[in-house]
Amino acid sequence: MLETENKMVQMKESIERYVLHPYLRKYIISPSIDEDKLLMLISIVEELDLSPIEKDTYVIAIMLMYIALDTHDDVSNTLEDENSMKTRQLTILAGDYYSGLYYKVLAKVCNTEMIKKLSEGVKTINEHKVTIYSKKQSHVNEVINSVKFIEFYLIGELTDYFEVTNWNDAIANFLLLKRLLKEKGEYERSGNSVVLHAIYRSLFAYDQDGKRNNSQQRIIEQCDNYIDIARKKMIQGMDLIPQMNSSLIQRFIHMNTQSNLVEKTFVEEG
Repeated sequence: MLETENKMVQMKESIERYVLHPYLRKYIISPSIDEDKLLMLISIVEELDLSPIEKDTYVIAIMLMYIALDTHDDVSNTLEDENSMKTRQLTILAGDYYSGLYYKVLAKVCNTEMIKKLSEGVKTINEHKVTIYSKKQSHVNEVINSVKFIEFYLIGELTDYFEVTNWNDAIANFLLLKRLLKEKGEYERSGNSVVLHAIYRSLFAYDQDGKRNNSQQRIIEQCDNYIDIARKKMIQGMDLIPQMNSSLIQRFIHMNTQSNLVEKTFVEEG
């Protein structure tokens, strides 16, 4: 466990050296590094027959692209004054900058096929974002599927390329679970959640005035249902991974506990 934790610290510091640009830090929030995705990437590459440099390169490159995608998601469409305009422009440029770093880092391994594969993955992710962010009606299953693609697809491109797809079910559903729990929490706190709003559109697409009795309850019930499905699939997927480091096992246990509490509450209230 200590070895994995030390590797996490080392890799996080390496990524921060790339993304913490001093000028950008003056105007925009420093990007966050998803430690769960980082842990999963480290765990996967440790099982691959690659040199230490290659392993680190794949991890850093994919994390940089996740950061680039998340940064573009943070772009505000609300322009209140000149400062907000500057922040918006810099956020867009920061996302482009992190994306450029991704290609620069990945070029070190001289694997053009992998570069192409991951680039196609970025395109697919952006297509799935349209399902969630657009105002168009989508079936709730499509919404949930798109969330899973957005969270997992780049990691999935790595596992597919190196033929270690036994990781896919556990990781994809872990990341889906994490995102749904986050979105549900945000919705309950503030009423804002891009994912739950997309679920709302799928449930009440033909409601002209935008109002329905207990609509909020139905949306949360739908979300809880998919949380429970993802939790069960995550547990089943764990059986497909013969060896998992203790740090990763602890994260899966924690996520299972969190989501199981949601199921318990849902059953009790129902």
